[in-house]
Amino acid sequence: MHTRRVRTQSTEEVAFPAVGKFCVVPIGEVAESDLAFARDVVEASFGRETLVCEPLPLQDAYYYPERGQYGANGFLRYAEANAPRGAYRTVAITAQDIFAADLNFLFGMGRCPGKCAVVSTYRFGFYCATPERRMVRFAKLIVHEAGHTFGLLHCRQRLCIMKFAEGYETLDGTKLAMCGRCERSLCAVTALDADERRKDLEEVLKEHGLWEEVGGAEGLAPPPAPADLTPEKSLP
Repeated sequence: MHTRRVRTQSTEEVAFPAVGKFCVVPIGEVAESDLAFARDVVEASFGRETLVCEPLPLQDAYYYPERGQYGANGFLRYAEANAPRGAYRTVAITAQDIFAADLNFLFGMGRCPGKCAVVSTYRFGFYCATPERRMVRFAKLIVHEAGHTFGLLHCRQRLCIMKFAEGYETLDGTKLAMCGRCERSLCAVTALDADERRKDLEEVLKEHGLWEEVGGAEGLAPPPAPADLTPEKSLP
């Protein structure tokens, strides 16, 4: 299931097949290998067949030349407005640098709750010793931002994937796993089986040669729920 070749589909082709499915939508040019990986991570993490759709062109309206970046909020609205008809959720992937409000940059943004998230691959290779580390960062952001669409807020547990990643140290310090509370919340909304979900994610990580980088079985084991159950401030 996770190793089939990516077949890019037009908007018309996915209009009805997309019903009830996750869709990965590139904004601008994105490496096919990144799209295939994103599809695999989404399928394993959220238990839904996932389609890779035709890219949306970059729009000057969302570009801030004085910063050399695109607005994350604009990209999110753009992806929402152009989501394939009937899609269960949409994860937009861009290779462009994005920002929001007073933040210098963002790794991604998800509507909470909603049906769309945006992830930027632009910075995943920064301060990074290996290609494997870049891909694990990518996987974490996909799960984090898509998790927001199911109503999951930022978590205070420092190892939980729903912890706000304010920088590389925080991002690299989280697991590719939700804490017990966040995982229960996700499973309650989606009817996913937590053990099956972890098994599917393990399969994907092994297929992509990332099992060691993610920390093996321990890397997917849910950390305990935080003692303070108050969500962190609402950020992307």
